[in-house]
This record gives sequence, C-alpha cells and structure tokens, in this order.
Amino acid sequence: MAIVGVLLVLAGPLLTLGIWLWLRSRRDPVALVEPLDIGRVFSMTFRVFTRDGWPVVGLAAVLVGLPQIASVLLTRPYMIERTRQIAAANPANPFAAFQAMASGPLLIGMVVGLLLMTAFYVAATLYLVSRFEGAPLTIGEVLARTPGRILPAFGVGLLAYLGMLAGMFLFILPGIVLALGWSVVIPVVICENVGFLGSFRRSRELAIGSRGRILLLFVLMFLLVIVVALPGGGLMAALSRQPNMVPGMFASIWQVVSGTLLAAVQAGFVVALYIELRRIREGLSAPGLAEVFA
Repeated sequence: MAIVGVLLVLAGPLLTLGIWLWLRSRRDPVALVEPLDIGRVFSMTFRVFTRDGWPVVGLAAVLVGLPQIASVLLTRPYMIERTRQIAAANPANPFAAFQAMASGPLLIGMVVGLLLMTAFYVAATLYLVSRFEGAPLTIGEVLARTPGRILPAFGVGLLAYLGMLAGMFLFILPGIVLALGWSVVIPVVICENVGFLGSFRRSRELAIGSRGRILLLFVLMFLLVIVVALPGGGLMAALSRQPNMVPGMFASIWQVVSGTLLAAVQAGFVVALYIELRRIREGLSAPGLAEVFA
C-alpha cells in the first residue's frame, strides 16, 4: 500500500512532466536517427545475465554485495553500542541514532563502500561498452583501467546526486528534469574525454529529444525492480521466522543476492541507455574504442 501511495503522489508531477516534455519536443525538435527504442534498452540491459555478462555479476558480488553484508556485520554492533551510550548520556535526545551514524568509523566505512561501488560501476561500464562495441576487453584489462577512473566517476556521481536532491526539494519536477538530463553522466565521464563538468553537458545533449522515453524507462525499471524484489524479500523474511534458523541469516543472504543483482542490472541499464542514446543521436553505438580506451 505504501508503494501505491507513493506512485499516486508522484502521478500528478510525472504526468505534468510528461506533457511538458512532449510540448518541448514539439517546439524544439531534435534530429534523431530514430526514436529511442525502449525494448532495445531492456534487451541490452539483461544481457548481463548471458554468458558474456556474468563477469559483471561476479564483480557486483565482490565489490557491492559482500562489502554490504560485511558493513552490516561489522558496524551494526558498534552502532547499537554507540547509540546506547549517547542515549544513556541524554535520555531525552531523539537523535541518538543519527549521532551514532555520524561517528568516524561509520563514516569511513560508508566512504569505502561508496568507493567500492563506484569501482564496480566503472569496471562494469568499461566491460559492457567494449562488448557492445564488438571489441571485448578481458576482466584483467578492465581492472587495470578502473583505478584511474574511480575518483572522476565518484565526483560526478556525487555532484549529480546533490543537484538532483536539491531539485527534488523544489517541487520534485526540477529534480526529475535534472535526473533525465544527467541519466548517462557516469558512462560519459568514464568513456569520453570531455572533462568533469563537460560530462554533464554531454549527457544532457544526448538526452535531449528522448527525455520523455527516458522517463518512461525509469518508471518501468522501477516497477520491474519492485515486482521482482518484493516476493524475494517476503520469502526470505518468512524463512527467517522458521524454527532452528540463525537469526538474520536469510536476511543477510538476501541482502547479498539482491544487492548484487540490483547493481548488475543498474550497470547494464545505464550502459544500454548510453549506447542507445549514442545510436539514435549520432548513428553510433558508442565512441570508437581507440578514443575510449586510449
């Protein structure tokens, strides 16, 4: 019911945004090879679960899934104890849990987790783009090229997130518009030599003319993730309540599995969208390999 309520709240702004994007496309048409193909994007997205895409899932397990569960197992006892100490010092403090989260070890763990996640998205992007281009790189070659791109990707992702968050506070719609325009900023900064701020302009240029369909893609992907995740989470919760089960065991397993699969799908989705936008805007699937991987 909560999800239905959120969708109903967003229905008005999303419908308004869709109408605005349609009117903009009618007023300022952009020359495209053809309209963005939603089915093509989804087809490319789920190629991460084919034989050639399984290394992406493996990278997601190592760099996203396992660090997530390690973070929970290592930081949960510390956070519980730290919260207890803060609450004991001031029982009337309603922000004890937030103060505990702001402690040094937890912040360091959060930054490390974000950097590992960024490393995954960089590696997955390089790997998938090379395969869609038809000149695949090995995992070793991908990992060798990953470290130099982590900080630019992290910085661009953080700046994009803060910008979209600020836009969301301005009646939601500005944040959604920014999200649509910056939807492929991460692949751009990883794969194209356009600079830090230039990646935002480049992403927006690729998205113009297709933002309505990108919005529909985001909504469909969100619904698909919800439909797939809810039954699995419910099943794990039910199994955890069975007698003789280690408390939290299935929840931990589900966290690793769901985190891994979600990261792999997200990486595949953004790369597929990037390649499709390049194709319909420039008649290319991605930049030439000599330019991208030089």
